[in-house]
Amino acid sequence: MGKLSKEEVARFSGAEWALRLCEEKGIEGCRKELESRGLLGMPLRAKKSDVKEYVMYTKDTTLQTVLMMACAVLRDEFDFGTTRLNRFIDRFQLKAECLSDDYVDWPDIQKTLEEETGIHLPLPDEYKRRA
Repeated sequence: MGKLSKEEVARFSGAEWALRLCEEKGIEGCRKELESRGLLGMPLRAKKSDVKEYVMYTKDTTLQTVLMMACAVLRDEFDFGTTRLNRFIDRFQLKAECLSDDYVDWPDIQKTLEEETGIHLPLPDEYKRRA
């Protein structure tokens, strides 16, 4: 038998990884792991701790930039000054912590906004509750 190509070595390596995952977490666990890595574009060799760190970094970066944009809009369009912006920032961070700690989820926030204001903001499918 001849030497394996890089592609063949990669396929065998991936098959071994999937087999180990199936043995440890079952077929459903393997399916979920592959799905999450595919969505994130994470290589199979990445450790679970690296994936969690990457996800947290992405969430933090997203929240920081959304907060900055919201503050800029509130300042530019609604004349919020330092006091009102700081109140907004504090409340925004509290809501983010509530989400992070699982006190509320995106469907809860969506429903409350719609009930209290009549404004419906769509949610991506992956944020909706699973039945």
